[in-house]
Amino acid sequence: MARDTKEITLKKPFADGKGGTVTKIVLQEPSAQDFFKFGPVQTWVRAAGGMALVDEDAAIAAYTERAIIEPNPLLAMSQMSLLDAIAVREALLGFFRESTPAVQEKAPT
Repeated sequence: MARDTKEITLKKPFADGKGGTVTKIVLQEPSAQDFFKFGPVQTWVRAAGGMALVDEDAAIAAYTERAIIEPNPLLAMSQMSLLDAIAVREALLGFFRESTPAVQEKAPT
């Protein structure tokens, strides 16, 4: 089964180094192998008044570099603007959020 992909249109396109322009970043859903290598992208920790969800920045960066399939990941990571990097980060984190399908209740018979 093919993994899902997401396209992020860049607010600030950048040069691809070959005379062209990069206008989008394409991410591929991380694999199970990636998850076992890099771990969770967020962790719950105790905080004053309860629990807080903390981002694991090193894991997020590793997943992002691995997930970028277009353009070259190293080019993208070094040339993206800050706002585009934030959008890519949010798209990546979206792969880790479970989408809950609508529950269909069966009518009593």
